[in-house]
Amino acid sequence: MKNILLLTNIYPMNDPAYDGTPVCHFFTREWRKKGYNVKVVHFMSLFPRPYYWVGRLFGDAIAAKTGFVTYSHPARHCQSYEVEGVPVLYVPIPKCIPHRNFAERRIQEAFDHVCKVLAEENFVPDAVIAHFPLPQLEMLYLFKQKFPAAKTCLVLHGDGSQIPEIYKEDYPRYMDAVEVWGFRSLAFKNQFEAIFGARPKEFLCYSGIPDAFLRHADKTFEQGVRKFVFVGSLFKLKNVDVTLKALHLAFPAHDFEFHVVGSGAEEASLRSMTVELGMQSQVVFHGQQEREKAQKIMAEADCFVMVSSREAFGLVYVEAMAKGCVTVATKGQGVDGLIVDGENGFLCESDNVEALASKLKQIRSLSADQLRAISRKAVDTASELTDAKVAAHYLNQIL
Repeated sequence: MKNILLLTNIYPMNDPAYDGTPVCHFFTREWRKKGYNVKVVHFMSLFPRPYYWVGRLFGDAIAAKTGFVTYSHPARHCQSYEVEGVPVLYVPIPKCIPHRNFAERRIQEAFDHVCKVLAEENFVPDAVIAHFPLPQLEMLYLFKQKFPAAKTCLVLHGDGSQIPEIYKEDYPRYMDAVEVWGFRSLAFKNQFEAIFGARPKEFLCYSGIPDAFLRHADKTFEQGVRKFVFVGSLFKLKNVDVTLKALHLAFPAHDFEFHVVGSGAEEASLRSMTVELGMQSQVVFHGQQEREKAQKIMAEADCFVMVSSREAFGLVYVEAMAKGCVTVATKGQGVDGLIVDGENGFLCESDNVEALASKLKQIRSLSADQLRAISRKAVDTASELTDAKVAAHYLNQIL
């Protein structure tokens, strides 16, 4: 049985107040199902208490403008817990300034603590896999020194351009300790290579969806595309306001429906905009819904639109494609490359109302046969991105 050690600074915490993405857990959960011995180390930045006071007061406003979620009640001591059978070691690391590197003493303390726990459990990793560079890149370097036989991998959720700024003159040797580089999107991979050059072993690390999400009824599109949907947090960077304005331009007779699933600090302003545009009868705000309910709403739609300004991958795009939706995503962002414009979906600039309106008019002009062909190709793409398939592909790149 192979031992897999995963390092990350974002992981579920069995705390309803923690809203970090579960993307890493979806992988570790599948690896454990396949019989791998998986252990997660969750490094949490621990700031002075006034930082969290600000987070409690202005967390919603920060999230609305930046997309960053402020967790205001972190545990201040190391602890162990499980998430769906996956063992997690939570290790807080004190620091004072967000997005800056930790003091070397703090890194060493955290590393030593993890090594102590691993030794107590007789856990010798065959692979050390990390997501996000801070502090995982330096930790990978340290683990490679301690366990030279272990394979090392770092998955980036961006282009990695911040690495030299974080690690200064140490970054080349830290990067050299990484044997396999994963990227959450083709765009990030291309941007990384433009900065650092191609690495000997690279792969695209897409997320997957449950097999059950692939169940859908073939869409006929006999009435064309009339029913649109968005599923996600209502933050500024999601650009739902752009979609509202674009629909207003593309459908001047307002002969459409737009279903908005999600909640967030932008909801009030979006509702006001809907009134200003005279689209109260066309736009339905469903609020936050359970994942299964959101799936049902997507399954009933013709077209999914989300032109986020910043999206590392966006699993919801794959969920929409699995339902046969004609899917409109952001050009140059997470699923650009997975979606090929005009073949299995469409790509558009993120913050351009006119460009999106033009794209929606293009979709509106397609015949039912053309729409069905795009829908079928979308389903075919999504069927290759199930939880089990992407998790297996991931480890095959490393072990």
